[in-house]
Order: sequence, then C-alpha cells, then structure tokens
Amino acid sequence: MSKNYKAKETVLTITIGFLLVFICCRVGIFLYLALGVGLMGVFSFYLSERIDWAWTKLSYLLGSISNFVLLTIVFFLIVTPVALIRRMRKKNSLTYFDPARGSNFSDHPHDFTREGLEKTW
Repeated sequence: MSKNYKAKETVLTITIGFLLVFICCRVGIFLYLALGVGLMGVFSFYLSERIDWAWTKLSYLLGSISNFVLLTIVFFLIVTPVALIRRMRKKNSLTYFDPARGSNFSDHPHDFTREGLEKTW
C-alpha cells in the first residue's frame, strides 16, 4: 500500500468522522471542518501526508494515555481492595509457615517408570 493511498484514506476517515458528528450534533463547525479537511486531502498531497502524520501521532498518544488510565483504574478498583481484604483477614496462605514442621517442603514419594514417561498426558 502506497503512502499516498494511506494518507488519502486517513483524510477520508477524518472527513467522514466530522460529517457524522455534524449529523448527530447539528453543530455547523463540524461541517466546515469536514469540508476543509476533505478539500486539503484531495488537492494537496503534502497536506494529506501531514494530516496522516498528525492523526497517527494523536492515535499513538491517546493509546498510551488510555492504557495508563485503564491499568490505573484496574489497580485501584480491583487489585488494591483485594489486597486490603486479604490483609484484614490476617490469613495469608502464601507466606504461611508452621514452625513445628520446620519447612514448607512436602515430600512426594513417587517411582518413575518408563510407561509413566511415555504417556505423560
């Protein structure tokens, strides 16, 4: 796919987006924006490349920000409350150690045979 085709495709997508926003909101500025972006994309290869470059950078920036925001929300709304609830219960099976046993190691005596290794599943 050539750069020219990709740039024109991006300009067309932005133009249709502005037209859809105009149809939904009936705000005249979006119609003029659609007309301006569409005309710039049709008549100037240089401007269509610049619009494509700006759109790509904006999408990359918004993707980075949304990832950060979503992960922060998940951390504070899911992970932190679960950790606090586990601490309030004071039962942490991950770090449980019985001093009477002397170790958390459990011995599992098992004799390995040739037949057991041939059919592992």
